[in-house]
Amino acid sequence: MTNTLPAFITWDDSWCIGVAEIDHDHKQLVKLTQKLFGALISSQAGEHIKEIMHELIDYTRHHFNNEEKVMAAHDYPELASHKILHQDLIRQVLDVSDRILTEGESEQIGDDVFEFLKSWLVSHIINEDLRFRDFLGK
Repeated sequence: MTNTLPAFITWDDSWCIGVAEIDHDHKQLVKLTQKLFGALISSQAGEHIKEIMHELIDYTRHHFNNEEKVMAAHDYPELASHKILHQDLIRQVLDVSDRILTEGESEQIGDDVFEFLKSWLVSHIINEDLRFRDFLGK
């Protein structure tokens, strides 16, 4: 019998923007978030959790850069405000990372991190990125 972790967040095709590169990045962010969730709930070593956090932060920056380039190429009128949201989200992810690294793993931190990451991913994609899909008419 295999010991599989429960799904913290799973991809939903209704979140597709219709731009392959952005959709791929969003799917990867969901996978990285699930990976971090698995590491935290299985109490993996702090170094492994740090590696995953750094991977998530790096990929988030990569994705935001790609997304902003695509939006600029389409003359998306809300690009400036979207960039501000991205900057704020990067700051929040860094804050969460600092909290994990300074306070260590605990049930409360785990719960807070999970809720933040889930709401960040889902809310940002649904409330912000899908507006870009609507702009593109997809």
